[in-house]
Amino acid sequence: MSGRGRGRGAYFRAKYGGGGSRGRGGFRDDGYAASQSDQPSGPPTGATRDWKQLTDDLKSIDGQQYGAYKRLYGKYEHTGPSFTLSVDHVQGDAFASPSRVRAIMPWPQTGFPNDFLQSDIRRIALCDFVTRICASVIRSKHMDQGPNAGGGGGGWSGPKGGAFNINAPGQEVLPRTSAMISSGGETIELRFTTSLPAAGRTVLGQQAWQILAVNLVELVQQSLLHSNVDQAKLRRHVVSVENQSSLRAQLAPANLIAFVANGAILPRASGASAAPMDPKTAIRFQSPPDLEVSLQLADGSSVTGMGVRRGITLMTGGGFHGKSTLLEAIQLGIYNHIPGDGRELIATDPTAVKIRAEDGRAVSSVDISPFIRNLPGGRNTKNFTTDDASGSTSMAANIQEALEAGCKTLLIDEDSSATNLLVRDARMQALIRNEPITPLVAKARALYAQYTVSTIIVIGGLGDWLSVADQVISMEGYSPHAITADAKAVVEQYPSAIPEDKEYGSLPMRSMQVSLSGLRSPFAMRKTFISLKPQARNPVDDPSEAEAGIDLSGIDQLVEVGQSRTVATLLERVAGKTAANASPLDALLQTLSGSLNVDQCLPTTLAHGDLVGVRRQELAAALSRMRGISITA
Repeated sequence: MSGRGRGRGAYFRAKYGGGGSRGRGGFRDDGYAASQSDQPSGPPTGATRDWKQLTDDLKSIDGQQYGAYKRLYGKYEHTGPSFTLSVDHVQGDAFASPSRVRAIMPWPQTGFPNDFLQSDIRRIALCDFVTRICASVIRSKHMDQGPNAGGGGGGWSGPKGGAFNINAPGQEVLPRTSAMISSGGETIELRFTTSLPAAGRTVLGQQAWQILAVNLVELVQQSLLHSNVDQAKLRRHVVSVENQSSLRAQLAPANLIAFVANGAILPRASGASAAPMDPKTAIRFQSPPDLEVSLQLADGSSVTGMGVRRGITLMTGGGFHGKSTLLEAIQLGIYNHIPGDGRELIATDPTAVKIRAEDGRAVSSVDISPFIRNLPGGRNTKNFTTDDASGSTSMAANIQEALEAGCKTLLIDEDSSATNLLVRDARMQALIRNEPITPLVAKARALYAQYTVSTIIVIGGLGDWLSVADQVISMEGYSPHAITADAKAVVEQYPSAIPEDKEYGSLPMRSMQVSLSGLRSPFAMRKTFISLKPQARNPVDDPSEAEAGIDLSGIDQLVEVGQSRTVATLLERVAGKTAANASPLDALLQTLSGSLNVDQCLPTTLAHGDLVGVRRQELAAALSRMRGISITA
C-alpha cells in the first residue's frame, strides 16, 4: 500500500478514531474483494443504514483496492434535512462509467407548494428548476472537476475520478430523469453521477467522503428545500412553462400551426450559443397587423403576436434579413423554454418536423413514389432502399417518414434542401423530358387537401412557390411583413406553369423488427450519434467499427445529448418488443407513448439520470436511419 493511502487512513483515524484493518494486497482481513462481474446495479433493496454508517464505510475502505467501493451499494438515511442517499451503481474501476447515486427526499420535507404536483407540466418545470440550481452550484464550486482536472499529472497511480455531476439543462424545459417526482407525489429525487476517486486502483476515501457526505448534502439543502431557493423565481419559472404549454394547446382550435409573440427575441448570441442575443441590441419581433392574433395563457393573461395559419406559408426576403432565424425559432417552438430565453412565447404544432436533405443516409423500404418514379434500371420507389441516398431521395424519404410518424406540419428551408425536390421551372420542364422527380411545389397543395398537412417553407430564390402559397411573409431587417397580396400580383404579372398534382399519393405504412444481437447496448455520447458497436470487436484493432451506429445529425429538433440517450434506451425496448415479430411502426410508437411526450413526465422506472424527453417523431427518425434494420413495407 502506498504512503498516500496510509496518509488518508490517518486522516480518518484522527477525525473519527479507529480504522479498518487490512490484509494482503490492500484487501480487508475478512477477504472482501469485489470484481466488476458481480457489480450490483439498480435500486438497492434491504435495510437503510444511518448516516454515520456512510462515514464508517468510507473510513473502512480508505486505501483499499478499488473494488472495495462496492460496499457503498445501498441506502443511507440523512437527518437535518431528512433524505435518503441511494447508491444504485458502483463503477468497477476509476476509468469505468461513473457511479450512480440518488438523493430522495419526502415531499412534505421539501416545503414546496402542493400545487406544483397538480399537472405533469408543473412537475416538469419544478424538476427542471431544481436541476438548474444543482448544475449551477456544481459548476460554481468546481465539484465537476476531479483532483487531476488542472493537468497536474501523476501518471497511472495519480489521482483519478472525483468529478460530481448532474445532467445540466440547456435553454429548453423538458422532462428529465435528473430530477423526478414519484408518481404519487410522495418523494422528489435528484440523480447524480460521480467518478469515485482513486490513486491508481487505491480508494481515496477522504475525497469520496467530501463528495457524498458533504457536497451532496449541500446540494440537497440548496435545491430541494423551498425555504432555500428563490421562491419568486421558481414560481415565475413554473408559471412561464405552464403558459407556454397552454399556448401550444390553443393552436389547433385557433386554426394555427405556429405563433410568435410580439417582443420575442429570435436571434441567438452566436452560432455556437443557444442563449439569446443581448436584448439591448436585438430587434424584437413585431407581428404584421394583418397576421396579429391574441391568445389566452394559463395564468389568465393574454398574449398578442403573429399567427401562422394552416396551409402553405412562404417565408421570403433578402439574404441575412432573418427568414431562417424565424424558421429556427418556429422549429423549436415544439418545446417550452426558460424565462428570459426570448422564445418562451413561441409555440408550434407539436407534431411539426424540420425536413432537410441528407446525402449519404441509409433509407429502408420507404415509399418515395409521390416524389420519385421511373428511376433508371427500374428501381422500385414504392419500396425504396439504399445505403447511400442522394439529396433528393433522402429528402423525399425524410418527408414520407415524418408523415408516417404523425407529422402535420413540414418545416423546410431552401438552404438545407435538395433544390430539384423543391421545384422545377418551366425551362427545365421543357428541356428535360425524362425527369423522374415530381417536386414538392407540385405536391404541397394536394398534401394539405388529402392529409391536412401544412407546410412552412423558407424561399429566397424559387419564385414558383408563390403560385401555391396561402400566405407570404417577408422578412426585412428581422421584421416580418405580410405581402400575400403583393405576391399574388407578381404571380399574375409573371405566371408560371406549375403542374400541380391533384393526388399526393400514399404514405408509408411499415412494420419494423429491430435486432441488437451481437451488439453492445446502444449509447449516445453526443447529440448527433448513437453508437452500435459489435460486442466482439475492438475499434482500436478494427477502426472501421469505431463509428458504427445511427447518424442523427440530420434531425434538427434534437437539442440535447440526453434526448439521443433516451432514443438509445428506447431502441432496446423496441428490440425487445419486436424480437418475435415485426410490428407496425405506429403501433410500436403507441406502446412507447409513455416515454414519447415532451409534456409528460418520464417514467421513474428509467434508471439513469441523464435522459431527456423526446417525441415519437425523433424516435421514428432514428429507427429509419438504423442500417440493417428489418422492415416490411
